[in-house]
Amino acid sequence: TFLLVVSFYDVSIVLQAFILTTAVFLGLTAYTLQSKRDFSKFGAGLFTCLWILIFSGFLRLFFYSETMELVFAAAGALLFCGFVVYDTHLLMHKLSPEEYVLAAINLYLDIINLFLHLLRLLEAFNKK
Repeated sequence: TFLLVVSFYDVSIVLQAFILTTAVFLGLTAYTLQSKRDFSKFGAGLFTCLWILIFSGFLRLFFYSETMELVFAAAGALLFCGFVVYDTHLLMHKLSPEEYVLAAINLYLDIINLFLHLLRLLEAFNKK
């Protein structure tokens, strides 16, 4: 399904989203690895924002606006930036080595969702 979604976008936008996703992911991962802060307390807020984003997606089905598309794409990208930091922190400090599959799936989903939201954001910018 991922390739099906990407096939609807222009190749240059997909490439821009890929490069941006890679840069953001590497930057946030490097920041989290060197930071002394405890990011585990952000989990509840991130999951609350995720549910709000999911429910607002249903509203977009009935009340579509290009401006709202831009806002939700930006909010989703920021949200998954937060999840990259949160899940990287969990990987380094909270999860045991036996839970490597869970950590890999979490980071994989963060990257895919970040890419898709950045793709929608770049597409919304190009429409305006």
